[in-house]
Amino acid sequence: MSPSWPPRDVVHLRQDIESLAQWVKSPPVDRTDDEKIWLVRFFIVRVCGYLEQVTFECARAYIDGKSGGPVRAFSQSWITRTKNPSPDNILSLAGRFGGDFEASLKDLLDADDQKLSRELSFLVNRRHRIAHGQSEGLNRDRAVTLYEGALEIADWFLENLNPNKR
Repeated sequence: MSPSWPPRDVVHLRQDIESLAQWVKSPPVDRTDDEKIWLVRFFIVRVCGYLEQVTFECARAYIDGKSGGPVRAFSQSWITRTKNPSPDNILSLAGRFGGDFEASLKDLLDADDQKLSRELSFLVNRRHRIAHGQSEGLNRDRAVTLYEGALEIADWFLENLNPNKR
């Protein structure tokens, strides 16, 4: 029996982030500018966290779907749950599966003059700045652009690490 795809946790995370994105795109008019700024900060933290969780959950599910017994246990023990989804980290994770995973993800990140790679680096940087109380210089439109890039990368993981596909 094939596992359901995408993983249930990822489906819930996607619903939550999409709901939050709608609020960021069209905030209620009765909110103060300060509240809107804090919402954008929260959104950036959540977007980065969403991508981090998707990469982990997809890798975990792929291992579960493609291996068994001691090989599965060994492989699962080597997955790091808490790595930031920087371009280097997600490329490294994809490369650990062998085949053309890393090259395919690199092609996505490097397309259009490395647009997604730069956007992802910026997203991770802004999450760190927010977490450490530093000024992040984001507005709502920029946050939505980062969100859209993160979804594109997350969708790559959902498509390419689908254990029912390969």
